[in-house]
Amino acid sequence: MATRLPQRLMGSERLQTYSDAIYAIIITIMVVPLVESVDQLNTDEDLLESLKVIYVKIIVYVVAFLIIYSFWEGHVWIFQCIDYVGDTVVLTNLIMLLIMTFIPYAITLLAEHIEESFSILLFCGTLLIITLLELFIVFLSLCKPKMVREELRESGQFAFLRGSILIALIVKMLLIILAGGLSMVNLYASWAATIAILFSNAVSASICAIYKQVKGNVDDPHGNCGKYLCHRLFGEKLHKGRVEAFSDGVFSIVATLIILDICTKAFPSKEKRESHDTLAEAIWQESSLLLIYASTFLTVGLLWFIHHSIFQFVFRVHRLMSHFNKWSLLFVGLMPFGFRLLNIYTNDLVSNSTLVSLSLESLYPNQRTDRKESYILQLNCVILFFASLCQLFMWLSGHWKRRKHFHSHHKGLNYGITVCKLLVYPIVSATLFGLAFSKLHITAELIAAVLLCVMLVHVFIKIMYEITFKTCARQPADDVVDTEIDDQLMALDSLPRATSKQRRAESFRAGVFLNSDTDDTYM
Repeated sequence: MATRLPQRLMGSERLQTYSDAIYAIIITIMVVPLVESVDQLNTDEDLLESLKVIYVKIIVYVVAFLIIYSFWEGHVWIFQCIDYVGDTVVLTNLIMLLIMTFIPYAITLLAEHIEESFSILLFCGTLLIITLLELFIVFLSLCKPKMVREELRESGQFAFLRGSILIALIVKMLLIILAGGLSMVNLYASWAATIAILFSNAVSASICAIYKQVKGNVDDPHGNCGKYLCHRLFGEKLHKGRVEAFSDGVFSIVATLIILDICTKAFPSKEKRESHDTLAEAIWQESSLLLIYASTFLTVGLLWFIHHSIFQFVFRVHRLMSHFNKWSLLFVGLMPFGFRLLNIYTNDLVSNSTLVSLSLESLYPNQRTDRKESYILQLNCVILFFASLCQLFMWLSGHWKRRKHFHSHHKGLNYGITVCKLLVYPIVSATLFGLAFSKLHITAELIAAVLLCVMLVHVFIKIMYEITFKTCARQPADDVVDTEIDDQLMALDSLPRATSKQRRAESFRAGVFLNSDTDDTYM
C-alpha cells in the first residue's frame, strides 16, 4: 500500500537528484578555465618551465574541487535524514544552488588575481552564503518531525545527530569567516584558513567526540571518543544512490568536455583547407588528435565502467570510500587538461618535426628530440594512474567490515574479475610512464593506440569470466540464498541501531546472522 505524503509536503528524492546534477556540473566545469589557460603556454620552452606559469591555477582548482565536494557530502548528510520537503526547503535549496553556480566564476577570478585580497574575499563570501542557506534548510527540515525519517525520529540519537549537523555547519562558517577576514591582513594566512575549510568536518567531529566522552553514555555504541571520531570520519554511511548519481555526472561531463577541443582545435579552418588539395586531406592532417580523443573518451568511459562494476556489489558506502572516490574524480576531472596539453604540444611538434630532426639529430644522434612530448605523455599517465589507483583503494577500503558493505555473492569468481578490472589501468599507465623514460620513441599516437586496446583487455576478461562461469560447478540455490540475505541486510541498513533489539530481530528473518558490532546508520 502506498504511503500517503503529509499535507503540503513532497518527497525529497527528485530534489536530491537535481542537486546532484548541479553539483556534478559545477565541480567539473571548473576545469574549463584551467584548460583554456594552456593556450597561454609557450611551446618553445620546456614544459616544466611553462607549467610554472599556471601552477597557481592548478592549485586553486584542486582546493576548490575538494571544497565543493565537501559541501556536496554535507548536502548528502543532511538530506539522508529527510523524507519530505516543503516548498520553502525546495526554494531555499534552489537559491543555494544558484549561489553555488557562481563558484566557477569566483574560482577563475581568484586564480587570475591571486594577489588581490578581494578575490579571496569574494570566494569566501560565496561559501558563507551557501553555508547560511544550508543552516536555514536544517532549521526548516530537521526541526519539524513530520519531515524527518520516521525510524530516525523514533531513535534516541536524533537530537544529537541534529546537533552534530549544526555544529559542522557552524564550524565551517567560522572557518570561512576567518579566511575572509585574514585576506585583509595576510594573503598566506588567508589561504591557510581556506585550506582549513577542508578539515571542518574533522574539527566538528572532534568537538562532538569530546562531548560524547564527557557525557559518558555507556548505552551509546559510539560513546567512546576514539570510536565515534573514527566512525564519523571514515565509517559514517552516505547514500549510495547519490554517490553513484554524482559520480556518473562527473564522468559524463568530463567525457563530453573533451569534444570541445575537437570542435575548435582539430576543426580544419578555411586557412588550413587552402593549404591542402582536398578537405579530406585537411581532416587527415588532424587524424592524430582524433585518435587521441577517441582513446581519452574510451578511457573515461572505462573508468566509469570500473566504477560501475565496483558499485554493482556494494550496498552501503561509508565516508572512507567516498574520500577515495573524491580523489579519483579529481584526477578524472584533470583529463581534459592533459588532453589540451597533448593537443597544443603535439601539433607544435608535428609542425616542426622536420626542422628538429635536421638540426638536432645530425649533431646529437643520441639526443631525444621529443622531450616535451615525453613530459606531456608522462603527465597524462600520472593522471590516469592516480585516477585508477584511487578506485582500487576505494574498493579495498570497502573491505573494512566487508560484510556490511559488499553483497554476499561478491566472492570467488566475481571477486577475481573485479580485481582484474581494477589492476588494468594502474599497470598500463605505470608501464607507459616508465617507457617514456626509455630510449624507445614513445609517441602520443602509440599511447593512444595502447589505451584503445585496453577495451579489448576488458572484453578478454569478460570472455574468460563466461568460460569459467560455465565450466565451474555452481549451485543456483546458493545464489538465491545470497540474494535474499543481501535484501535483508539492505533492509536492516535503513534501521538505526538505537531501535530496540526486538524490532531488529523481527526484521531479520530465517536464521540470517547479523554482526553484533554493526555501526549506527546515521551516527
